[in-house]
Amino acid sequence: MSETKIVKTTCSTCGPCCEVDAYVKDGKLISVEGARNTPMQSGGLCAKGVAASQYVYNKERVLYPMKRAGRKGEGRFERISWDEAYDMIADNLLRVRRTYGAKSTVFYAGYAKWYRPALLRLANAYGTPNFCTESSTCFQAAALAWRSLYGNMICRPDLKNTKTLILWSSNLYHSNTPMSPMYQDLKKRGVKVIDVDPRHTVTAHDADIHLQLIPGTDGALALSMAQVIIEEKLYDREFVEKYVYGFEEYREYVQEFLPQKAEKITGVPAELIRLAARTYAGNGPAGIMFSASPVVHHINGVQNYRAVFSLIALTGNYDIEGGNRTQPGPFSPANEFGRVRRFDGEEALGQREFPAWFDLPCDEAQCIRLADYILDEKLYPVKAVFAMGLNHRMWPKPERLKLALEKLDFYVNAELFWSKSCDGADLVLPACTSYEREQVHTGGGGRFFFSNKAIEPVGESKNDIEIIMEVLRRMKVREPGIADEILEGGYEAYMEYILKPSGLTLSELKSHPKGMQGRNLYQPSVKTYEKEPFHTPSGKVEFKSLILERYRDSHGYSGLPKYGDYREHWNDFGIGREEYPLILNTGSRKPQLFHSRLYRMSWLGGIEDVPLVEIHPKDGRKYGVADGENVRITSPAGSVTGIAAYNNQGKPGVVYIYHGSPNGDANELIHKDYVDPISGFPGFKGYFCRIERTGQDEDKV
Repeated sequence: MSETKIVKTTCSTCGPCCEVDAYVKDGKLISVEGARNTPMQSGGLCAKGVAASQYVYNKERVLYPMKRAGRKGEGRFERISWDEAYDMIADNLLRVRRTYGAKSTVFYAGYAKWYRPALLRLANAYGTPNFCTESSTCFQAAALAWRSLYGNMICRPDLKNTKTLILWSSNLYHSNTPMSPMYQDLKKRGVKVIDVDPRHTVTAHDADIHLQLIPGTDGALALSMAQVIIEEKLYDREFVEKYVYGFEEYREYVQEFLPQKAEKITGVPAELIRLAARTYAGNGPAGIMFSASPVVHHINGVQNYRAVFSLIALTGNYDIEGGNRTQPGPFSPANEFGRVRRFDGEEALGQREFPAWFDLPCDEAQCIRLADYILDEKLYPVKAVFAMGLNHRMWPKPERLKLALEKLDFYVNAELFWSKSCDGADLVLPACTSYEREQVHTGGGGRFFFSNKAIEPVGESKNDIEIIMEVLRRMKVREPGIADEILEGGYEAYMEYILKPSGLTLSELKSHPKGMQGRNLYQPSVKTYEKEPFHTPSGKVEFKSLILERYRDSHGYSGLPKYGDYREHWNDFGIGREEYPLILNTGSRKPQLFHSRLYRMSWLGGIEDVPLVEIHPKDGRKYGVADGENVRITSPAGSVTGIAAYNNQGKPGVVYIYHGSPNGDANELIHKDYVDPISGFPGFKGYFCRIERTGQDEDKV
């Protein structure tokens, strides 16, 4: 009788942050159990056990290299060998390089993210500046806002020592499940919690103060809090005088946001704004926990977050115990992530439109306008895309991008599952899940973990980095100048290279299933700015960003965290307020979904097989829509049908729809040019729409 063996590995949906025990019998994955018993933002795959096997053996898994056999977009493919696939990639990428130049090829990293440094190395070896990722619509705008102020890496809150915590657009119970026990511990410890969220979520219910603002008005709220802090002399005068640039202009500007005025803008009562400001500034040390994208998914997103992040320096809570720390715990260095620089010898995608993105560098190009560049080569000649995990639903008007991809000279996508993004490809490659590969992970506290291969790859799927290495090798055979020493050493050597700065070896890490702490360990420190200046042009925290000021005349940027209200610019976008009276907010987290990836899991996708259009009961009565009725949501960019769902968590006047559904994607409602002028991020969470009933027999698509 065969026995079930347990293999220590990582969750294929959650990623390296979630260690799991994989149960394997007869070479097949049976189930997984979370080592921490705490699933990340994945719909709870780890905790659900057998769901992992449904994921790995899903009927939509890509199992073999598949070559297009019909017209582009027709969806007809035929199986080929890996050898033929690699030659096809090398020949076509080199043909495009010779004919149009290296910059005409985009190397794109979607989800998962673990192979990004290797793919960036491949792009650099090829000679293109156009290494792009899904962070063109996720996270990088928040990082850009942070760097415009501090110049350094983002500082997370020191939860162990904080006395007050602001959760700014971070619904932990749905978006960061493992942190919910921590949240409860904070409450038990007496930490004051201020939650900033347009909806009264479970997280908000447990907070001491809930600032329930209108979506997209975060900047006005933060500036108003700053006005109270400055007026009542609650700010850290010594820190500001020594380490802040542009304070006088900032102080003058925030006077425009008295709490009474901010109440009219944000919908948050003036007294609550004052209370939150006094609590954050007066009950220190205090930290701010923020999330990747809700605030920056507005057309004034970068400036809104700059206003939020300024509060940290204003109150002296930067890089102190209990505040936002540069290094809250010990760490051990590693190679690759954050160490590989993007080739910038030529103009990259987005560089003309969003120059600050490149002056506050994130080592990737901004590809929000990828469809435009493909369809109009006068803008920028994009002829080929080598993608891993490209999901067209990450863009506004995703079907437009899908059609644009079909126009490329050459398009290859490596994927776990066959998605609509694959239909227009010339070649689709099968990638492994984390259960089917080995990997070195860097973790918190300076620890490293080796993720074992629980099962052999399904079909002919391969490790993403091994695919990258072989593509490089095939191109180098044809063009010897295309080279990268690190990628050419093989995958075992690559993992060894990642570990080298830590002082650990791969063999000893493999022998420690619970992981190891790096030998070269650096202990946490505070007030690093006393020894090293901020990495900004002024060497200080820049309340007035000198980099943004460079583009005041050419792009209209302001160095101050100026607030701009999207509701005042309806006419700028050709939108009539009477025609589209409601605010459209897309993508607020749901516990059973992870962007568009889990709709293919029938037991999860079936919970919401057509989009739920969440509206306040007052709006339902106002517009004659009953709970559970078929409705159509129409914006200036398109329409989607779904089912009305009464929900009083949000304010009246706001419609909430989750994104990514194959039966009605909310991102089709967002205009392709409705973007933040600094970051290029779409205004996914602050557009305009109307709602109306439809006939019962109409399709929900």
